[in-house]
Amino acid sequence: MFNWLVLIVGCLWLVGCATPSEHFSAVANEYGFHPLTIETNSFEHQIYTNTEAKKGLNKDTLHVYLDGDGTPWEHSRWIARDPTSRNPIILQLMEIDQQPAIFLGRPCYHGFSTAPQCHYRFWTSHRYSRQVVDSMAMALNIWQQKHGYSKVSLIGFSGGGALALLIAPNIPGLETVVTLAANLDVAAWSRYHGYRLLQDSLNPADQLLISNPKQIHIAGPKDKIVPPMVIKSYLEKQKGLSTYLVYDNHDHYCCWSDQWAEILKLF
Repeated sequence: MFNWLVLIVGCLWLVGCATPSEHFSAVANEYGFHPLTIETNSFEHQIYTNTEAKKGLNKDTLHVYLDGDGTPWEHSRWIARDPTSRNPIILQLMEIDQQPAIFLGRPCYHGFSTAPQCHYRFWTSHRYSRQVVDSMAMALNIWQQKHGYSKVSLIGFSGGGALALLIAPNIPGLETVVTLAANLDVAAWSRYHGYRLLQDSLNPADQLLISNPKQIHIAGPKDKIVPPMVIKSYLEKQKGLSTYLVYDNHDHYCCWSDQWAEILKLF
């Protein structure tokens, strides 16, 4: 009887036993975002579009939101069946944004983890691999070409910030890259946590953006997941090409949505 009670309570806690992908989708639906799937020659990608981008009337700069790594591992021991974020803060930020905006999903996230082309390496060791980066850039290019946006700002939270920098060289019309609590030096981040280095992933700190888009990198001094030193490690290699901002009393999750309207004015 006790085991059944534990199961019931656990299911209620997980929003009626919904998977992380289902929960993320439900939140996107609550915000009125429009779902779309884009297929590249490698993966399928979940796209969510806000009303401004859906209308297509305002062809100003498109804001493209990229989420973090979600939950690649369960309890730091078992590979997750569904790595999709359990805490979709990225959707909260996008909901605040009044510009045309889309959410660009990662390969094998958002219900695609069991697709034939997917393997758990694409949310563990290969999470920032060339295959992932190229497919995300292609998916965004496909969307851009179809909807006619010539100017883009990439906005990445946590691991999404690393991906924003990695796909940046392949995005036409890129004006700005904004990262929030992002592990911009993957090697330094791995060493900080005592993780095995992601040998099959790319590291933003190893590349210099040739096109020189405006860069804004934001940190929280109380962040224990991506401490500011990881972001500074990236900045030291960028030859002064970036703006670095620290928001007092913020950690990895709190309280970025409170500041987002003001941050949006910076780009």
